[in-house]
Amino acid sequence: MSQIAEIIINNVKVAVRHDDDAGVFVGFCPNFQVYSQAETKDDAIAAVNSAVCLRLLTAFDHGTFHTILRQAGFERIAPGVSQRPCPDESFIEVHFKEGAEVSEMDIRVPIGALLQQSTIEQCPH
Repeated sequence: MSQIAEIIINNVKVAVRHDDDAGVFVGFCPNFQVYSQAETKDDAIAAVNSAVCLRLLTAFDHGTFHTILRQAGFERIAPGVSQRPCPDESFIEVHFKEGAEVSEMDIRVPIGALLQQSTIEQCPH
């Protein structure tokens, strides 16, 4: 049976600026160290979103998902801790180049997982 687990990362900061030399909009997500480009500002933001998803899905496939999240500034919440930090708190301060337009987006990472039923063989006593 296959199931989809979806991870939603809220309020990810993305900067977009126009590169006059190349004639494109360049998007950048500093938390995940991802760049992308497109012909319009909105398309550049969407391309960054796709690039972050691809980076996380690839990390999941290679068993480095936790490393990428830690590098992005995430920490594991201890079991039993129900208090969440204030959503207005900034955990990582990011400085963008002058002229960059900064916005926030939610990133949805659908991770497909194939659940396999395994048979546990009994050891003879």
